[in-house]
Amino acid sequence: MTVPKSEVSLTIPTESLLSLPAGAGYTGRNGQANVHVSRVAATRDEPEHIYVYASCDSLQLQCERYERTIRNLHSEYGEMLSAMYAQLAESHSQEDVKEKPPNGIGTSLKWYLAGLLSGIIGTIIIFIKQKK
Repeated sequence: MTVPKSEVSLTIPTESLLSLPAGAGYTGRNGQANVHVSRVAATRDEPEHIYVYASCDSLQLQCERYERTIRNLHSEYGEMLSAMYAQLAESHSQEDVKEKPPNGIGTSLKWYLAGLLSGIIGTIIIFIKQKK
């Protein structure tokens, strides 16, 4: 949405601005733009100064729109992020429970050596019994 340009200007003589009572001011408005100029009286902590406030309604609306969009995106992606963290934690717990499948070559070698050893022991026992 394109917002038309709005601007406002105030021309205030210095004498008029300095003679304003504290708290009084000048205001100008044109379209969405507005400005307020006032004199702030001196206090114990601060000297007298001129206060200028300017705003633009269309910018305020745009900022509010962006803030609303950010809140919506944050809530939407916040839920998705929480779901992803939960899924990741669940998959890690499932991986911890899983055991590695037995190694085919290691198992075969283990049984081969067990058979070889039992054959050697059996042969020794047979030779001992034949000598007696």
